Amino acid sequence: MLRRPEAASSSRIVFRRARASWPLALCLSALLLTPALHAQSCTVSTDFDASLPAWNTPLDRVVSLHARDISLRDALDRLSSDARVKLSYTSETLPLDSRICASFDSIPLGQALGVLLRGTAVLPVSAGSEHVVLMPSQTPGASEQRVPRTLDRVVVTGNTIGGSARPLTVAMNVVSGAQLSRYAEGNLTQALSDLVPGLWVWQSAPTSPLAHYGSIRGTSSFGASYPKVYVDGIELANPLLVTQFTPETIDRIEVIRGPQGAALYGTDAISGVINIVTRHDGSNGGPGTTVRSAVGAASSSYVPRAAITQDHAVTVREGSNAQSGSVSFTSGGVGEYLPGAFARHTTGSAGFRVVRSNLIATATARIFASESADPTSPLFRDSVSAARAGLIVPQSVQEYTVGGTATVIGNDRWTHSVVVGFDGSRLSNLADYHTPLPSASAPDLGNAGGNANLASLRLSSVAKLGDPDNLSTTLTFAAENSMLDFRAQPETASAQPPAAFSTVVRRWTTAGVAQANLGWRDAGYITTGLRLERNEALGNSATVSVLPMVGVASLRDFGPLTVKLRSAYGRGIRPAMTPIRETAWFDPRRGAQLLDLEPEQQSGIETGMDLFVGKTFGLQVTRFDQLASGLIQRVAYVTANQQNQGPSNGWYSPPTQPYSPEDRHISYLLQNVGEITNRGWELKSDINLRSLALSGTLSTVDSRVRRVARNYIGDLQVGDRMLEVPSRTGSLSAAWTGAGWTSFVVASRSWNWIDYDRVALAGAFSNSTQADAQLVGQQLRNYWLQYSGVTRLRASVGRTLFRGLSLTLSGENLLNRQHGEPDNITVVPGRTLSFGLRAIM
Repeated sequence: MLRRPEAASSSRIVFRRARASWPLALCLSALLLTPALHAQSCTVSTDFDASLPAWNTPLDRVVSLHARDISLRDALDRLSSDARVKLSYTSETLPLDSRICASFDSIPLGQALGVLLRGTAVLPVSAGSEHVVLMPSQTPGASEQRVPRTLDRVVVTGNTIGGSARPLTVAMNVVSGAQLSRYAEGNLTQALSDLVPGLWVWQSAPTSPLAHYGSIRGTSSFGASYPKVYVDGIELANPLLVTQFTPETIDRIEVIRGPQGAALYGTDAISGVINIVTRHDGSNGGPGTTVRSAVGAASSSYVPRAAITQDHAVTVREGSNAQSGSVSFTSGGVGEYLPGAFARHTTGSAGFRVVRSNLIATATARIFASESADPTSPLFRDSVSAARAGLIVPQSVQEYTVGGTATVIGNDRWTHSVVVGFDGSRLSNLADYHTPLPSASAPDLGNAGGNANLASLRLSSVAKLGDPDNLSTTLTFAAENSMLDFRAQPETASAQPPAAFSTVVRRWTTAGVAQANLGWRDAGYITTGLRLERNEALGNSATVSVLPMVGVASLRDFGPLTVKLRSAYGRGIRPAMTPIRETAWFDPRRGAQLLDLEPEQQSGIETGMDLFVGKTFGLQVTRFDQLASGLIQRVAYVTANQQNQGPSNGWYSPPTQPYSPEDRHISYLLQNVGEITNRGWELKSDINLRSLALSGTLSTVDSRVRRVARNYIGDLQVGDRMLEVPSRTGSLSAAWTGAGWTSFVVASRSWNWIDYDRVALAGAFSNSTQADAQLVGQQLRNYWLQYSGVTRLRASVGRTLFRGLSLTLSGENLLNRQHGEPDNITVVPGRTLSFGLRAIM
């Protein structure tokens, strides 16, 4: 039999071995069911009345842990580091992202693991003097103690350090690395469109290195709507460059839409925030190398034979829970699906993680390079872009990110973190087709280019006060400082040296954040926050912005059923001059500096309901109502003929000879449009059974002009729908796994949007009878075209040949539609079939 500890206190418990011992599994099962300690309450007492086993080495090592709202993975890794043992487990048997709240001092490792693993079908087993394995167990009742809940997972978006998703007052969606791996080349933009409601990214040609967001709860700009993007907490200088990511390096992608996140994340977060969290786990002595290779063929109606596609990746992961590192290399591309077109890319990344009893430190590095040729669209019937013939120069992009995070856990109340990061990009010869007319200015046909560098520092402290089972308060304080340096360098086909138009901008940003979350019995939450930010890019008259946020949430658990009601208000702001506008838009006459532009702003409210049945069923419904003001549009206008000067006001006098593209004198300037309303609904539902996962999304949005600014000379009027914003988007997906087989199919669709008839505009541009004045201002409304919609279909099926080796057949664009979104000149590869092998060693 086992004797009780002779001395027990809240600081230390001493166990003595009796003559006889219980079988290890029975002892651990009894401990896991012991009600005296649990990991969901922070007011845990280590004084309990139970007969406890004598622990085998190394489960008898003494450990301490004080943690509130951290993930089970981090809690296990901290115990592993404190006990100096190797702890092995698999993600399939444990809810590693679920939140843990535990506090104990100087107790045996076996007992501590029992606290954290209570309610799971897992038992700790000694596998040597320095090794513990968490083994699956069929102990009756062990799996019935804790109901896995979706809202119990730990997330970092919406928190400066990380915490439970339960108190969040905004809608959040999470895309896992496993979900991303179902998309060819880790196509991030397509995965977000299919899996996140309210977010739609147009399918761009593979030769385009920039993402093209059609809607993030409507529009927040013209041709430059985008969320603020982070990689492991490191802010990226140009979010539109993030179009794909190696799936093997991804843990999860967290997404919130709307301006509510701006109170934490600041300038440029007026549409939402995407936080890409990479993997930092080690191999734990198991297979640590993943090799993937896929080759396929893409059909096309514009070339005589199919274009070859390739996607290859190698990922190596080593280390234990306490210290791990990884490296990854990816290469791929597509061949000539249009005459002269090609695209190829290379990605390299590395990371490491160190865990100590009160410290978690991670580092991340990534470099991405792509090169492509973007020829004239074959859908131009009148050869309007003949001036570009023979001048196709490969466009290139380089992006690099490096940084690290250190989190210090002082005690169960205070947690501190520091994030240091650097992100940069180099863009060269980017073709600019995001203007109504075929080029940014004729005859100054050219491309955009430049570079941007962003260095950032963020310090955060989070205090968790009170009793989480009664009244609790979470206080967040943060300070940020960043320096953004970017240079625009257009490259033209004219004889003028492009350096004459180069622009260099250096912008300093300093911000302070304070946020409070008040919780009552883990069932009601009130969140309020304020961010004060000084940003030199906001203008001389208003360099300081005040970004508030307030939200409420109410939750109720009915057995495995959780119902959550939430509502939140927020306000965001974006400077007029950004790296995207300066380096990705061609503007040879520097029209962006002709007018004193106001920053773009958006504010609004969202209200919704979340319903979850464990992790088996989920339903999310959200209504949003937002007002955007100051949105910036590139407006076409007629300039004076430099050789045959018109009136002194600078407007052009038509020549007496017929027009040709070289005679056109149309250029662009940036203008604030006025006010835009974005209203709509979001719906998402998930069903997760043992072998089958079903998911669906549906979003509606009404994005309209509420007011036009004074002196606005563009083509929009009050009441107009915003261009390139679909009225509805939706998707249905199904994934099945079983008996060595995997399969996945997803269909997505966008309905009913308005954009320019670019084919007709190109014809008018080259038409000798069309005056310049007929191609600008309100006359452009004659070339508006209503697009009915487009459907995307992709599928894959895989088979495990033997342990560690699998074969996959994938199909992209199975409906073989090469054009139709977002306009009538963009061409993408047709039906694409590929075979892939994946080996885990």
